[in-house]
Amino acid sequence: MIKKITGSLLLVLILTGCGIEYRDDPRCEKYGYMSFDEFRKSVKIEAPREIEEAGKIYVYGDMLLVNEKRKGIHLINNSDKQNPKNRAFLKIHGNLDIAVKDGYIMADSLMDLVVIDINDMDNIREVNRTKGIFPYTPQYYYNECNFDLEKGLLTGERYD
Repeated sequence: MIKKITGSLLLVLILTGCGIEYRDDPRCEKYGYMSFDEFRKSVKIEAPREIEEAGKIYVYGDMLLVNEKRKGIHLINNSDKQNPKNRAFLKIHGNLDIAVKDGYIMADSLMDLVVIDINDMDNIREVNRTKGIFPYTPQYYYNECNFDLEKGLLTGERYD
């Protein structure tokens, strides 16, 4: 009896598949692969943009650092409290958390820890990256899609 149930279950899994395949599901078409090397070179300063989904807010001197969930950090000059100026957007794929100490932002970037020097606001730059320090569970970001980590990371509207 157990063999029949196990055999039937195995047959159902083979015929229906074990989850949603990336290539076949329209919900997953919005994503594409990014190599790990490309991902790790993707931190950059961009023009200011509107805040869509604010996360953590960090006050550092006259600056407000506002996390944009999974996308990066808004750098806002708050020296004039009545008229804050959105200065730049620091794009960091997969960023959810930030801390600042002595002019350095420490930020998660999916499974990596990135350190960014903001001592000179005209020369913001990544100074260190510790790879693989955080556990990376792709389903946390793309729970409806199966994908192959051998090809890299999925990117798309969650990070852009």
